[in-house]
Amino acid sequence: MKNVAIVIAVSDYENITPLPGCKNDYKLISDILKATNKYTDVLEIYEKTDSLNVKESLTSFFSGIKEEEIGELFFYYTGHGTYDGEEEDLRFVLTDYSKEKYNTTTLSNNFIDQQIRGVDPKLTVKVVDACNSGIPYIKGDLEVTQIFEQEKAISNLYFMFSSHSHQSSYVDTISHFTKSFAEAILNYKGNEISYASIIEYIKDKFAQSSKQTPYFVTQGTMSDIFCNITDIIKNIDIKKYEKQILDYKKEETSLTEAIKRLSKSYSSKDEIDKILSEMKEAFAEIINIDFLAEIFSLDVIEVSNYTEILDIDAVARWIDEKPNDYFIEVEKEEISNSNNIYGNLIPLFKPKVEFKGIFTRLNTTFDSLKIKLNPSYPATFPYQCNVVFLISRYKITVFYKFITYHETGWEIYEYGDKSKWKYFDLRYANKSEGMKRIKKINNEFFEYIKSSIQARLEVQNSSNKHD
Repeated sequence: MKNVAIVIAVSDYENITPLPGCKNDYKLISDILKATNKYTDVLEIYEKTDSLNVKESLTSFFSGIKEEEIGELFFYYTGHGTYDGEEEDLRFVLTDYSKEKYNTTTLSNNFIDQQIRGVDPKLTVKVVDACNSGIPYIKGDLEVTQIFEQEKAISNLYFMFSSHSHQSSYVDTISHFTKSFAEAILNYKGNEISYASIIEYIKDKFAQSSKQTPYFVTQGTMSDIFCNITDIIKNIDIKKYEKQILDYKKEETSLTEAIKRLSKSYSSKDEIDKILSEMKEAFAEIINIDFLAEIFSLDVIEVSNYTEILDIDAVARWIDEKPNDYFIEVEKEEISNSNNIYGNLIPLFKPKVEFKGIFTRLNTTFDSLKIKLNPSYPATFPYQCNVVFLISRYKITVFYKFITYHETGWEIYEYGDKSKWKYFDLRYANKSEGMKRIKKINNEFFEYIKSSIQARLEVQNSSNKHD
């Protein structure tokens, strides 16, 4: 059984801002991995980082270890990253990146995961230092609650991402996240450091940062060891890698230029109303899928100020926990622990926060939709897709949830089964991608309805057989 590692550092770009600091990231991580004396095969890609070479090198590497028994696979990437909202995928941006050849000149995070599952390591470690790197592997209350949909999931893993999917990652002469990863190891006072200890150090390091919050996914024993703290490890001096980069310009423009560039992505209120109207029309297309128009009528209900939206408290909590610039205020209430047996002697007992909802003073045409399918026949129920729009100057974050009504009296229906909230971002500067996503949501809603109807028919057919 052997351990393997992959290190990819992209610092040079042909069409976007270069990141010279990523060269220092590579040198630091490469030297730490070598000092552990742990990895038998190490693939390092840091010079020829065009899409053709990177993808061919990775394919060849994974093919070469496919028949081997792999103990640990360690993957590290530093460079530009972009979040693909339509595919819910992180894309690693390569040297020859261009918008016209987006898929060709970026590397899919999902592709890497597929390759990892193909070699089936006992332990997988992934460290990604890039903007928009926090891909939700294990999703919380607002999204589906499974790690991977593919048949063979990665079972024992530590995934460390430099920022959430809506954030940027920052770099000086060394990227902040990579530096904290290294510091966790080099400053450790014990004999051997676990991955859990590295994660704890990084969390503490970024605890006070609102701009960059690392994202972690773990599944396993939490006792897996990264390395022994040998003299070679102790002698690595991080200052040696912090060389000043004189020609470094990540986004070094004048304040005026920065404001002008940012303003191009902003929209006026009239433009936002128009986009909301287009999104409403796109969601209404659900009725034209397959058989739905034959057994349902469509009712699209516009909602203002997020009133009477089922489970809006979960959206309120999501907004409250994330730095944002939505035109929204969260309504919440602190509930004191009156039953606390320690009274006020111990300040560690924080009052419980109850989220009531959200409201806005933006006064758009509407800020939520209820896409309701009313049955034309008594053998099925109404179905509804609730859509909530969180609006800012440059994007709309769209939350959506599917609901099945149950009949509680004669033609009296109340909320029954429901899905969990999911969400995506529609950026005004890239509206077409958001519209494509709505089409996928409609198909997802159709499958939800279809499976519900099939399950209901199976239950009724089974009951009829017993009768």
